[in-house]
Amino acid sequence: MARQATNKKKSAKAPEPAAPVRPSIRSRLFRPLPLCVLAGMSLFAVMAPAIRRTIPDLSDRPEYQLSLEKMAITPAPAWIPQDIVEQVFDRAELSARQSLQDDQLTERVAAAFHTHPWIERVVSVRKSWPPRLQVDVIYREPVAMVRGVDGFYPIDRNGILLPSQDFSPADVERYPVIERVASVPLGKLGEAWGDPAVTEAAQIASVLLEKKEGRSWWQRLELAGIQVPRHVAMLGDADEMEFQLRTQGGSEILWGRSPTSNHPGELTVAQKLQRLEDFQSHYGGLDDEHGPYQIDIRPWQGIQRGLIAREPQKNSLR
Repeated sequence: MARQATNKKKSAKAPEPAAPVRPSIRSRLFRPLPLCVLAGMSLFAVMAPAIRRTIPDLSDRPEYQLSLEKMAITPAPAWIPQDIVEQVFDRAELSARQSLQDDQLTERVAAAFHTHPWIERVVSVRKSWPPRLQVDVIYREPVAMVRGVDGFYPIDRNGILLPSQDFSPADVERYPVIERVASVPLGKLGEAWGDPAVTEAAQIASVLLEKKEGRSWWQRLELAGIQVPRHVAMLGDADEMEFQLRTQGGSEILWGRSPTSNHPGELTVAQKLQRLEDFQSHYGGLDDEHGPYQIDIRPWQGIQRGLIAREPQKNSLR
């Protein structure tokens, strides 16, 4: 009996330990450390306006002022007006003095330069100390003059309209002339002309301005004009447009499509220029006393040349 009682005691289960009691949120908040943190935050929220009023405003101090003389810009090519920075600030109606403490200064200046017609892209605007603002940009480059009814319109390689007032009559003569354009600019300065014929002609002009042995192809070939198609295609048919070049002697060069064309069978720009150079070397030029000629460089089998029919002169009455 005693042994059985002992066995019963051994088989009895031990009582499970009680679960720990977690402190409530209220008891955790009302401890010294959390109370001090809350009190400090409340005091700061109340005192912050007064503190800000007591801190001196450094934005107007001379040592934090940026003038136009302290703004550096990417060195400009010869065709960019020397007062480009002043133009940018005037167009954007920005003050000539800015504060280095202004958190939005770089964004405002970048936006101002972006809207100027001579600026193709703003790369970066950086502030530094002593007060200085560095603006890195990519400039647009003129490649041609579009002959209009009321004068010449300068454009870049993408057909973007550039300020004509920045060019002198002597400057106009230095660039290829795009002729027979029937449209007028649809955009403002710094925007696209809006005519696919002008855009594609600008690509040809850009190629002809490339230099070989110190002279551009425009000079070497003694060219006078790039003629757009008489019947301008719509934007979707831009790849079908074919262009002509006019020499100083009046000959016509059937150039074909623009350098951006993917039309099958179209010669490359390098092939076209090589053909013109070979022709010029063989005949001593693209013009002679028997001309003017029509010179077709498009056929794969080679250049074709023929005299352009001249209008018969009327006999004068004696």
